[in-house]
Amino acid sequence: MNNFENLTRRELLKVSGLTIAGITFLASCGAQSGVTGTANIASAGTVPPTTALGEVVISDTVLLRTAASLEYNAIDTYTKVLDGGLLTGEYASLNDAIKRFRDDHVDHAAAINALVVDIGGKAHECANTRVNNLYVDPALKLITADGNADAARDVVTLAHALENLATQTYQGIVALLTKPQLRGDAMRVGQDEARHAVVLAQVLNPGYLAIGPTTDEATGKAKVASVPSAFGGLASIQISLGAPNSEGAKTSLSLETPSLNGLVYDEISC
Repeated sequence: MNNFENLTRRELLKVSGLTIAGITFLASCGAQSGVTGTANIASAGTVPPTTALGEVVISDTVLLRTAASLEYNAIDTYTKVLDGGLLTGEYASLNDAIKRFRDDHVDHAAAINALVVDIGGKAHECANTRVNNLYVDPALKLITADGNADAARDVVTLAHALENLATQTYQGIVALLTKPQLRGDAMRVGQDEARHAVVLAQVLNPGYLAIGPTTDEATGKAKVASVPSAFGGLASIQISLGAPNSEGAKTSLSLETPSLNGLVYDEISC
């Protein structure tokens, strides 16, 4: 007879310090590895099937189409900001700058898509769906939620993050593009995104002392800097948005450049 069948429920919980949660975890591990479960081990639910990313080729067209998609993320976001009148109060004067940035992104998207077509690819003229779902849509929902007194400043925070996201994306693909001319073209667009980020950083943290990295003495966190490091970083971009909770903290979001399942492959269309 199985030894576990001779144990009471209370004794079972004492065996090796296991809890019901631990037993359930072991049961699920056994199910995944092909081990047949027994009625003596608690289990809950089923393991959802996973879909592995198919075999894909990350070509120059894929990299450039992905970059173009981020341009449309910025275009769409800035259009929503302008149409929604989200920049108010002391930030209302930024509307002209946001219009200019949007126009720049329209030009960037056209330039990048022209490169895609020149090397035999198909232009991609819409936003990156994954970036929208993970970052932009949740951010705009937080910004426009009732009770957010810092909505206008949060718009600038999001814009600064998107410009940095685009900058990092171009910085990342430069090393992967196979043709020197494409690298140069990508770098020229990327430096425009970096200029946008600098302008927005000065809005969030103005002054000469804000050019380089500084730390908030009260929180110990790094302040927004126009030039945050000697070389462009590729780390995730942390932002806090929305109305503060009961403890005074805003919701944190972490933006990252597109990974394998966020790239715009050749078969993807708008």
